[in-house]
Amino acid sequence: MKKALRLMLAAAVTAAVLLSSTASVFAVSAAATADRPVLKFNSSGKFTVLMFNDTQDTDKTIKDTVKLIVNSLDKVKPDLVVLDGDNIAGTWLGVNEAKVRKAIDNIVAPINDRNIPFAIVFGNHDQESGVSKETQMKMYQTYKNCLAVDEGSGISNCGTYNLPIKDSTGSKNVFNIWMIDSGTSAAGGGYQSVNADQIAWYERTSDALKQQNGGKSLPSLLFQHIPVPEIYDLLTVVPKGTKGAIEGYRTNSKNYYVLNTSIAAGKLLEAPCSPDKNSGEFAAWVKQGDILGAYFGHDHVNDLKGTLDGIDLGYTPGAGFNMYGNGVYRGVRTFELDESNLNTYKTQVLYYKDLVSPKADTTINDSYFSNELRVAIPMLLSAIIGLMVALLLVITLVKRIRRGHTKVK
Repeated sequence: MKKALRLMLAAAVTAAVLLSSTASVFAVSAAATADRPVLKFNSSGKFTVLMFNDTQDTDKTIKDTVKLIVNSLDKVKPDLVVLDGDNIAGTWLGVNEAKVRKAIDNIVAPINDRNIPFAIVFGNHDQESGVSKETQMKMYQTYKNCLAVDEGSGISNCGTYNLPIKDSTGSKNVFNIWMIDSGTSAAGGGYQSVNADQIAWYERTSDALKQQNGGKSLPSLLFQHIPVPEIYDLLTVVPKGTKGAIEGYRTNSKNYYVLNTSIAAGKLLEAPCSPDKNSGEFAAWVKQGDILGAYFGHDHVNDLKGTLDGIDLGYTPGAGFNMYGNGVYRGVRTFELDESNLNTYKTQVLYYKDLVSPKADTTINDSYFSNELRVAIPMLLSAIIGLMVALLLVITLVKRIRRGHTKVK
């Protein structure tokens, strides 16, 4: 059913694009990095990261989503904001480059207005508008506080990079942020896994940072949109019908799961939609020994966090009210780093109900399928109407041609 809805959406987008007679072009150039902010611990030796994901809205961003962004920025006062993918809806009626730019501006402007550095990765929906991730990256880079990097053709996908954080004196790198593009939908269904060349780049860069750090691994946090398959190792297989059990996704669909509370805590409300193929990304993290925690979006209603092989794996709930979510438990996640102890960190999820209001102004529909249909139906109707108009034009033209032939006779 989920796959069928995605195909329906894709068909609607294709038809809408083909029938569109106008397109807006937004040209931007990659900004220089020399004048970008330098990340460093403050004079108190603290550094705070605020993570959003799945804001996933159109050029007419729902006000509750903006309120969540604004209130969390003002409460947390982060040193860095991470936008962890599906930052825009990707698919909506009449989408073009100008509307993609507006959708981006709606979520980035509150960050930029507060002069806060931010970084982004893409999710599986961002490029569905037909505006490439490379073009969107250039849009983000027009903001003065954007630290995101398009690494070019040397690495698969778009937006795999790292951001070192300096100590409070600004003299040396003492921490690191990994930003990994986890790809999009796979050709045979499901989702892509991170590519081998991305993993090789991570290992090389990790080794270089280690060498610069006197032979010691540089402590790091990692952010990517789609979770690694090992997220299922934080769960326990239980009989179907067990209270709170969820059915696994694709290769795990024969099993039912609950949270393994001996190693994890938080909400597990939907199946982790991780890739079918395990490309060895998590194994590389374990081998390198630098990553304290890796955090994901993608599965909007999960906010669990657990520890596997010394690495924390966690979710941040979706922040956007345009797509499915967990009511006023949509939220953000914070990370607090302390220069005096860089081998640990504190993290917590902050919910809309606490940051904004116990009740949202938006009429919330939290069903995945109803939200997909809500997006698909107007697009399909528009495509059908367009096709009918085109058919009528063809019929009219054929009639005129036949009349002409009759007169000639």
